[in-house]
Amino acid sequence: MTPFVALLQSLSHILPVWVIEKIILFLILFLCGLGAHKLVAGKYPGCYFAGFLYMVNPFVYSRFIAGQWGVLWAYALLPVAAGAYLKLLREGNWKNAAVTAVIAALVGMTQIQGYFLVLLTCIVIFIAKAIQERNIKGKAFNNIKWMAVTAGFCILINMYWLAPLLTSSTTVLTEFSQADQVFFSSRNISGLNLLISIASMHGFWRGGNIYAIEIIPFFWVFFVFILYLSFFGLIDNVTSNFKRPKLKPDGQDTLSPDIKPANEPVRETSWKAVAFAAIGGIGFILASGSALPLTKPFFEWLWENAVIFRAFRDSQKYVGLICLTYAFLGGLGVNALVNALKHSLSRFGRTILVLLVILALLTPLAYSYTMFNFNGRLGVTDYPGEWGVVNDYLNRDEDDFNVLFLPWHMYMDFSWLPNKDKRLINPSQHFFEKPVIAGDNYEISGDYSQSSNQISKYVEFLLANHNNINNLGELLAPVNVKYVILVDEADYDIYNFLYQQTDLKVEQQFTGITLFKNEYNTSKIYAVDNIEYIDSLDEYLELSKTQDVMDHIYILGDSQKIETNIQPENLDFTENSPVNYQVNGTSNKYTVFTVPQNVNTCYWEYNGQEPVFQNLGFTPVFSSSKKSATITYTRFYRVYLPCYIVSGLTLGSIIVYYFWCSRRKRSRDNHLRKSVNTK
Repeated sequence: MTPFVALLQSLSHILPVWVIEKIILFLILFLCGLGAHKLVAGKYPGCYFAGFLYMVNPFVYSRFIAGQWGVLWAYALLPVAAGAYLKLLREGNWKNAAVTAVIAALVGMTQIQGYFLVLLTCIVIFIAKAIQERNIKGKAFNNIKWMAVTAGFCILINMYWLAPLLTSSTTVLTEFSQADQVFFSSRNISGLNLLISIASMHGFWRGGNIYAIEIIPFFWVFFVFILYLSFFGLIDNVTSNFKRPKLKPDGQDTLSPDIKPANEPVRETSWKAVAFAAIGGIGFILASGSALPLTKPFFEWLWENAVIFRAFRDSQKYVGLICLTYAFLGGLGVNALVNALKHSLSRFGRTILVLLVILALLTPLAYSYTMFNFNGRLGVTDYPGEWGVVNDYLNRDEDDFNVLFLPWHMYMDFSWLPNKDKRLINPSQHFFEKPVIAGDNYEISGDYSQSSNQISKYVEFLLANHNNINNLGELLAPVNVKYVILVDEADYDIYNFLYQQTDLKVEQQFTGITLFKNEYNTSKIYAVDNIEYIDSLDEYLELSKTQDVMDHIYILGDSQKIETNIQPENLDFTENSPVNYQVNGTSNKYTVFTVPQNVNTCYWEYNGQEPVFQNLGFTPVFSSSKKSATITYTRFYRVYLPCYIVSGLTLGSIIVYYFWCSRRKRSRDNHLRKSVNTK
């Protein structure tokens, strides 16, 4: 469980879930606007243009409709992280380094891609700053030092997920293939080619969204105006740099403060303008991904040689960098218009410039006006009441069991959604309080499943062979499935075979949902003596017709089977925690331990001993003890817990240090004010 999920679960005991959801969605939009607003420093209207554009644009609109608030959370905090890093380069000190690291950690709190976007942004800013200060002695070393300090803090804060990721033999990223890269690549919207689609902040791979630019033909003019403001802001700041007085080696201007040019604040942003232009250019190249012949070889090389890069199989996420560039440079462009307004002598010229500034502030709102009502594509609804009735029934069963949810799809349409687009990631594991086994198959490019989860593969095998099965309850018992839920969505009618099973009975049936109970014996922890060696699951399926599968351990391999007359036994146990179980002893030779779908089947130990077998290739089997024993997930204590402690102590120390510095600064300021008043 990540800290963010733990926080949400803790808050759900205080506030209703729907309130928490609304707070998160509001914070996303608020932080989008505030972060970009603060990034464009000063009191000029360009700050508001930056905030409006970064908050309201096609990228935010499409991700909001898709329900990808995790992506948007990282996107919202990106300009905040960039602003913190700029302050670090300007002022240095440990406090700014710590704050930057914490904000960077918050960016990636919900999406691992957020870390990469922050890193890429900071590297470009660092290079631009290094070039700008190349003649200032000691500056490069100082910047490298604080960047290293920030990186160190960031690594320590994120140790809770970094260490498990780096020490894991397989990750979700290894499941992604070239098919994912192609399927989730950027797409063009109607009437526009791919390059313009990406440049105009569109290009989301998931179709069905109706954008403002598709409804009213002349809306492309607003994009041209945004592009103009961005180029104008860049050119104005870069060209003004040529008029800047030379710097002495110590970094001080040769001119006194009294005779500095009036537009000095603008010229101080010249290197930043170049940096953010480069960020947008890099974002444009990466967002093109494998969709363009020119960028495809480079993208595929990154895909094959940098596994972490596969987190961006949805390459359109890089469009967020383009949005950041337009917001920053466009804000500078609006400020440049205001500066021109101040120096305009003609009344007509001032009127035109005022109208342009007003138009600039309204442009982001008009360019993505469909975001204000989401074009009828979003609505508020509750889960069907029948789902709640089934959930209550399951909760009344005090046994420890898993629930199988069907149809077996990771994404499917749900008829009860009020949206036009009714596609939703399977919500069963979040709604039902008992552990749920549900489809985790992407079903892309004709590939039914790419899941590496062994429990999922086992269920998929059973579903694929349902025509040859009438004892599904027995076959689900080894994964501790006591109930099966079938909802009347998608291709639910192909699951009619459930009604013909000899060991499944309809326990509850309502409109749109049916609950089956497995009449076969199930248990989370059980003990057996018999061992059967099989060549494949097909052989196992045939054996299940003549022998009780819960009386045996099935091992994929070739050896002599072991049969005894000792009866299997369901073992009583106490769950001390999700990673620690106290189990009664048994006279049976082997103890089988089942786990939910999303729990690792490796790293479990029985009284400190590793499994001797894997039932069906994935369920841990231990040599039994006649006395009480402990089953422990050792990876939690050896990896996760120490890393959580390191991350927690680092974050706690940073928070304490931050408030100590703030208090010390207030005390110093108060002392200074008293000294001035005394004089």
